Amino acid sequence: MEVHANKDFHNWGKSVSNTPKWSFVPKTVLGLQNLVKWAKVNDFRVRCSGYRHSWSSTFSEDKQILVSLLNLEQVTTIPDVMSITDEHIDPENELKVIQLAAPEGTAAAEADKALVRVGVSVTNEQFRRWAVANDKWTLPVDVILVEVTFGGVNGPICHGAGRRHKTVNDYVRAVEYVDANGEHRTISDPAHLKAAAGCFGLLGIVTHITFALDKMSYAVMQPFKPDIGLAIPPLSRNDIPIALRKTFTDAQYAAALVDFKKRAEEDYYSEWFWFTRSQQAWVNTWNATDEKEGAVEYPSPFMTFIQWIEGWLGGVITENPIFQAFPGRWQAAILSTFGMVALPPFEFIGFKQGKTETIKTSMPNALHFRRGIQNSIVRDMEFQIPIPALASDPTKPDYSIVQRAWWDIINLCYEDDDTPMRLTLELRIMGDSNIIMAPQNGNTFGTASIEVISIPDAVTDNEWVPFLQRVADLWMGYRDSHGVLLNVRPHWAKEWESINMRGKPARQYLKEDAYKDAIPVFKETLREIGEGQGWALEDLKKRFSNELWDYMIYS
Repeated sequence: MEVHANKDFHNWGKSVSNTPKWSFVPKTVLGLQNLVKWAKVNDFRVRCSGYRHSWSSTFSEDKQILVSLLNLEQVTTIPDVMSITDEHIDPENELKVIQLAAPEGTAAAEADKALVRVGVSVTNEQFRRWAVANDKWTLPVDVILVEVTFGGVNGPICHGAGRRHKTVNDYVRAVEYVDANGEHRTISDPAHLKAAAGCFGLLGIVTHITFALDKMSYAVMQPFKPDIGLAIPPLSRNDIPIALRKTFTDAQYAAALVDFKKRAEEDYYSEWFWFTRSQQAWVNTWNATDEKEGAVEYPSPFMTFIQWIEGWLGGVITENPIFQAFPGRWQAAILSTFGMVALPPFEFIGFKQGKTETIKTSMPNALHFRRGIQNSIVRDMEFQIPIPALASDPTKPDYSIVQRAWWDIINLCYEDDDTPMRLTLELRIMGDSNIIMAPQNGNTFGTASIEVISIPDAVTDNEWVPFLQRVADLWMGYRDSHGVLLNVRPHWAKEWESINMRGKPARQYLKEDAYKDAIPVFKETLREIGEGQGWALEDLKKRFSNELWDYMIYS
């Protein structure tokens, strides 16, 4: 097993740095078993990383052990050529396998579904290519990013979009892992998976994950660029900043609101983007069909290369000292212009309101519609806002909370000339989750997954964290129709540790309030698993925790 001593660690978003005593790059389950046994004897803690896309301090620590699911050169080199070249898959690497199979004891797949066993070092790009080439089975939901491992998607409980969909972790049917005693174990009990399928690496070193796949289907994408006032209509016209106001009739606003609610309620995939201070939004909501006829490779190999170049140029520009010397609002204007030009439909001058372009492609291509994202480093805070019940009909969702969350941030961007959010506001509508520690858990009427994204220079300018605090104060102040505060919670992998939530430091608030009921259930479920597999919670803490999780789970 490849090993590096005292190798400095930096996450992709440049928010976490440390120096593990040892950094290992495994290829076999046996190697990981021996590593854990050695760590136990020498009292080391073991944490994993993939492409290092988490912004929170969930990784290893100084003088401890880091397990890198990919080689260190691949995960630290920008630009990363993986999405535009053939990926070398070492046939001896047991953590890079994709098999239409499941561990013994796993419940059989439901009708019209298949089980696939995936190694945690498999990248989303590798799996996308496998699914498209086989053209039989697909994950129904995933993150956009292809430069990420399956272990990296699973660990912090990631998600895609569409109100009918839960988190990626909810489609897990079995978890294989190396436990605190160095034994290779499997968990497939549905009750236990509610903890094991989303456990932040606290269970042990996960080696393989079995997912339930849907039959291959084909997305009918029709992205378009409406005026920002009509993409997600505001609760009041006065909510639109003066710089963005246009004259629309009441009928136009009413029609736009009906359209927004329909897309949020019914579409298979639903996502909205607003690049800072842009007059238009980018709307990417679509449905799927079983009919393959007319489907194309999207993006095409040429467009994939163009996207990769765009990502690389974005990184070069934002890290250039001359660009960094520009005022924040100039940076935002430049990035906004290029961002909108790079998205379909590819028309900029003389754009016609509401024009659409139809793209039919296989489900994995549509889920991963952008390549080369790895090439541009960003900062990111994302919250999961429960969509409450409608006051007039408690059986239906109240989307006014989504409208408010969207326009609160747009207005915030016009209150500060420094414009800390210099890239984009992104909104995805999704469902709830059965995973105990998922921030979507309990969101019966769905979740507004909404995030603010900027460039590292906003952090250097000391503007980013104060902006995040103002964003959090807005989003965490929302109440339902009965005046009860909504259980708004951050995405575990994004930025949240530096802010306060409802008057408390974020860690304290999540532990004492947001997850006060979930954490005991999570621990009890882990205890039950350990009772049957020969370890205790204290063993997990000693071997697989870190300072963050010591406080959140074990204190």
